[in-house]
Amino acid sequence: MNELTANMKTEEAIKEKIKESRFESINGKDLMEMDLPPLHYTISTILPHGFFILAGGAKVGKSWLAEQISYAVASGGQIWGYQAIQSEVLYLGLEDTVTRLQSRFEMLEAYEGMENIHFVLKANSITSGVEEDIRDYLTLHPNIKLVVIDTLQHIRGNEFVKNIYAGDVEFTNILRQISMEFDLTILALTHTNKGKHDDDISKISGSEGMAGGTDGNWVLTKSKRTDTRANLTISNRDTEAFEFALEFDKESCRWNKLTRDESVVNEKERFLHAIVNFVKAEEAHHWEGTATELLTNLQAREPILVSYSAAVFSKSLKAAQDSLREIYGVSYVSAFHNKKKWITLDYIEVK
Repeated sequence: MNELTANMKTEEAIKEKIKESRFESINGKDLMEMDLPPLHYTISTILPHGFFILAGGAKVGKSWLAEQISYAVASGGQIWGYQAIQSEVLYLGLEDTVTRLQSRFEMLEAYEGMENIHFVLKANSITSGVEEDIRDYLTLHPNIKLVVIDTLQHIRGNEFVKNIYAGDVEFTNILRQISMEFDLTILALTHTNKGKHDDDISKISGSEGMAGGTDGNWVLTKSKRTDTRANLTISNRDTEAFEFALEFDKESCRWNKLTRDESVVNEKERFLHAIVNFVKAEEAHHWEGTATELLTNLQAREPILVSYSAAVFSKSLKAAQDSLREIYGVSYVSAFHNKKKWITLDYIEVK
């Protein structure tokens, strides 16, 4: 066997070994030409699909917030003006009883759509079968797009304690993988640490591997436990950051928004409205061309877009696909044509 043949066989063996492993690659050209699905949301703009933590101190009201979110999704309602995408919900109320759950949802006046929430009150830990249980349940109920876990510690167990950071990374990876495989949102409740912290993320119970391994973190904080007002900080991996001042209404048992980051949200809404109005004004409600051409057309109509570069605009447009389609009825398709990314927009009325 000559040296060339030996090298070829070695190369083929390595390629075969890589195929069998998880170490696979994609080159940049193929990556840029891929027609990838848009980011999907459970609540438009603020809660996309993925694995998220909702953290707060004991008795701060995070379970009420999780229940409010769950009912908004189950009924196709809104929360603080943001549209929930209606779907079924799997709610693991691992600190609840059926009596408490019935009472709390009655106080929320949750009736229409309650058939879409599936309640589970007991579950094993991750290493004792709950991962398989969740996967099996989601397979049998494919319309579930939100899973709530109240609280995270009930399924985490003690198996990950030996090396806390590594254990937190492994644990969050399991839940992230489920959210990706089933294309849904997992919202897991946990506590915050006591004492002073540099930022809200560092308040989340566990190591940095916990907060850092999620797709986003929601942190609900109060100055005093008896306060009715709280601050909610939202830091998502793939969306803008948000900060809301909330007040808990003891009569309706809902968290109501007092203020919000208007600059970020208004810019997002104006961005979406500019695109929708432009497409609706086009002949046959249809437009196609490059991102640069579309941006040039829109900048003449919406001053806020003047500061956008073509690259930033293209990224923002791709991130907004889900909202454009599901809320405003504008479909977005992109594909490479003559070495240019070609965009097609069509207005189709929301059903």
